[in-house]
Amino acid sequence: MSPSSLNRKLLFHGYEEVTDYLKNSPLNRYLYKSILGILSASGINVPVVTLFNEIYYQCVRVNFDGTPGVDMERRYWSEEEAWIGSSDGAQLVFCVVWALLGSKRNFTFQEECFLSALAPYIKNSPLREFAEGLPREFRSYGFVVPDRFPVMTCPVSELPVFTDMGGATNRFWGVDDPAYITLTEKRREVHNAWETVTCDFTHSVIEKYVRLYVNQDDQLGLLSCMESALTQSEAKEYGSFFKDLALRITTGSFDPTEGSSLQPVNTSEVDADADENRRLLSLDLGDDGEDLDLAKQYREERDALRMQLEEMQRNHVTELARLEARYRAEIKELMEENSRFIRWSRKKFREWKPSGATTNGLVMHLDEVVAHVKERFSRSGGEEISAMLYRLAVEHGNLSEETFRQIDSIIPAIMKRDHPHQTYELPNVSQLINYPGTVVNNAP
Repeated sequence: MSPSSLNRKLLFHGYEEVTDYLKNSPLNRYLYKSILGILSASGINVPVVTLFNEIYYQCVRVNFDGTPGVDMERRYWSEEEAWIGSSDGAQLVFCVVWALLGSKRNFTFQEECFLSALAPYIKNSPLREFAEGLPREFRSYGFVVPDRFPVMTCPVSELPVFTDMGGATNRFWGVDDPAYITLTEKRREVHNAWETVTCDFTHSVIEKYVRLYVNQDDQLGLLSCMESALTQSEAKEYGSFFKDLALRITTGSFDPTEGSSLQPVNTSEVDADADENRRLLSLDLGDDGEDLDLAKQYREERDALRMQLEEMQRNHVTELARLEARYRAEIKELMEENSRFIRWSRKKFREWKPSGATTNGLVMHLDEVVAHVKERFSRSGGEEISAMLYRLAVEHGNLSEETFRQIDSIIPAIMKRDHPHQTYELPNVSQLINYPGTVVNNAP
């Protein structure tokens, strides 16, 4: 297993269908539409689900980097190109990653280093305009990027571990023996993968990966996989650390949050304006002489967009009600006017069917399906129907927010419907005794 494959299994092995990213996520739906536009315009031949997997893997990976911001060309850019087989695809991935991380409310130290090192690549990218526009669109639509991206780890049983396949008898094998050669290659492969992922078996990085797993057996299993990859000299050097960490895990003294650098940087003790300037300047792609002006411009744009968003939210409900009332009134007026000039036949009109549909075809509206599922289906059945509707929406290009809003409402409605409610039967009102909160005793 290569280091790239191992790191993805540990941090974010991803989904198989893009619809899993679209569920209950307006931000991902917006990214989906934006990426589709880039793919059609540039001719990038990479599946959308692969791009999403890589985007979120890179967002997670940054905080597990033992040397953040170092050797970006080899460790990030070239590796991504080789993994997805497309230079333009790699540029698209990192443009979105830059926009997502740069739009966070708080940064970790690793993210600050990463963004600073990535900025020159975005500046020289043909997709620079697309990358710079995403944060503005996020603010305009009110999308909030999470301070911490979730990991998606694989089972420990899928991780590479070295076994000697013969124990002490290995010492009698000749150097030209095929079994010995195979054993040596496997040892080298497992060693290189774990050595690269853990940044040369750095203690703090190892502990970060161990914290990915909650179960104690999984933590010990992961530690055993890492320890199996050590060479004899490394085992002497790091053996005491692995033994001590295993003991801490076994005795329950291994704190899952101690020493973690994944928490957002605490900015409560620094001046807010100075912190905002630091953040904006760290994302600057222009010339050094324009930094201060650009930071001021970003702050002004942020404040203006925030006021605009609040005003839009206040008027949204009223505007929808007004448009709906106007729409219904106009429809009614047109129907009354048409009835005066058109004499409708008593013969029942044949219902419209899509081209190629058989006489047995049935056309149903989405709201009818959603209402029926909410009323009759269990939660598991509702999840299956939701997944089917997501796939059909993507296949037919129906990507409106109203469509996704209706699909998203299925599971909450089923949960509300199935929530137990306690009721009381009181045939006679005299059976209800209402005790006051305060009892006044006037007895002498």
